[in-house]
Amino acid sequence: MRRLVLSISVFTVGLIALVIPAAGQDFEQHPHMLVLGVEFDETGEPVAFRKCIDLAANQALPLNAHHQHMHFGTAGEKLFENASNVAVPGAPFPAPFDEPVPWSNCDELIAFFFGE
Repeated sequence: MRRLVLSISVFTVGLIALVIPAAGQDFEQHPHMLVLGVEFDETGEPVAFRKCIDLAANQALPLNAHHQHMHFGTAGEKLFENASNVAVPGAPFPAPFDEPVPWSNCDELIAFFFGE
């Protein structure tokens, strides 16, 4: 389950970018967390991380940065490819089936995936 949710969080960015153009999108403002150095086991489950940072003091990013870079650009993809860092949206960002993700800050995100 946790692997599915993390995969959805990481890859939703790319899928949305392919299906819906960035211009004119109307998302509720939401926070973002940057999880540094995510490590996965052989089954793809996240098992460790180096650090989690609440971006922008856990406030919503400005819309130009949010749309052009965080969700619809290549910044999130490059973060993961180059160093296993993951930019994760927080609630009220809708997960599949229009339900918000169950975290809104680093403490909640880390507790959900790592039980800390």
